[in-house]
Amino acid sequence: MNQQHILIVDDEPDIRNLISDILADEGYSVATAANGEEANKQLTIKQPNLVLLDIWMPDIDGISLMKGWIENNLITAPIVMMSGHGTVETAVEATRIGAKDFIEKPLSLAKLLQTVAEVLAQSKQQDSAESESEIAINSLEPIGNSDAINQIRKALERIAKTKNHIVIEGENGTGKYTTAQLIHNKRHGSNQPCITLDIKTVGDDFEDKVTGINGCFNRAQSGSLIINNIDSLSTVQQDKLYSYLKHAHYTIAQQNTAQAINFQIIAISEFPLATQIQTGDFSAELFQLLAEDKLHLPCLAQRQEDVPELITYFVNTLPDTEQTPYRKISFAAQNTLRNHQWNNNIRELKNTVRQLLLNDAEGEISLDEVTAMLSQETTDEPSVFHNWYSLPLREARDAFEKDYLIHQLKAVDGRVGELAKIAGMERTHLYRKMRALDINPKEIIKS
Repeated sequence: MNQQHILIVDDEPDIRNLISDILADEGYSVATAANGEEANKQLTIKQPNLVLLDIWMPDIDGISLMKGWIENNLITAPIVMMSGHGTVETAVEATRIGAKDFIEKPLSLAKLLQTVAEVLAQSKQQDSAESESEIAINSLEPIGNSDAINQIRKALERIAKTKNHIVIEGENGTGKYTTAQLIHNKRHGSNQPCITLDIKTVGDDFEDKVTGINGCFNRAQSGSLIINNIDSLSTVQQDKLYSYLKHAHYTIAQQNTAQAINFQIIAISEFPLATQIQTGDFSAELFQLLAEDKLHLPCLAQRQEDVPELITYFVNTLPDTEQTPYRKISFAAQNTLRNHQWNNNIRELKNTVRQLLLNDAEGEISLDEVTAMLSQETTDEPSVFHNWYSLPLREARDAFEKDYLIHQLKAVDGRVGELAKIAGMERTHLYRKMRALDINPKEIIKS
């Protein structure tokens, strides 16, 4: 897999090492530098995909260092500034010169990871748009010809002609985020920003994350704001978002500047919001503002005939996107996969195809190979399950949580960000939980 490379420039070794370890656990390639001289050397060794740059350093300040890089064409990667003494003026100056974002210290792990993911995604989207914009858009189109997926295609064509806010619902792994990106592409192409806000990673920084000078509302202007896990909004957060949408404007945090909302929200929920409204967990008024249009994505059990086409797509594209070996798959093997119960839908199917391609075998993927893998997944249930009942409640819970997290980590190749989505946990809490249970993602990948 072609890892994205991140350069961390900070004179504080504890912060450097902490960020480096966290990003490495997330699957990134990482290099570090303690000052401007070391940073310049790292640029000659390997060009990064992203730079996390501290503003205050002993030899040269980060803004001057960034300015020199840009003026001398030494870097094309996006730069995110970090500072323990951040001010609005500093953030404005940094972004005016060329920084993509600004993070205040002490660092919030959730905010750091969210910012890194968003900036890298925007950079990748921009690169793809410049070179192969049509291919990028077409690759997001729904795959299959079932009645269910044909209805989705018709709905997408209708939605693309509007500027409505949208709610997308569907089971875990049905492609809600990919569909949200497709809606943005159909409406705006690559000309306008597409920003993502994951509610599970926001924490207590909701207002700053949304309406701050570098908040998602400002960055999404004239484009789209994808709000993932909208069902996880707290009551207070729902009230704030409702107020913004009701008045169609917001006040930029730390300023007295009013800004009109000039973007479309694409809200994603795994759980039916109508049910949450009935239980009092979600605001009916907010739902009416968000759900100007609605889209429900079917699970694989409702479009089983599309599974062979999805398999073919993954077999043909994973070797290019992830450098897996290319192997054909027999019709008998495809038929078995078609009739399998995919609890995590497209995501689980893709992971299974990836593992089959990576198997230490040659030639066509056979029925026996698929049967053995599916059988192994079934028997990979906790071997100590029957012993949990003899343990004290706390020990039994810890044993289950450790086994569950290890199982899911293996399924997503050790990617903690993907595990957080599956487990429904904010990544800060997930890291703490893994440390408490002595789970090392790097060791899981090796096992």
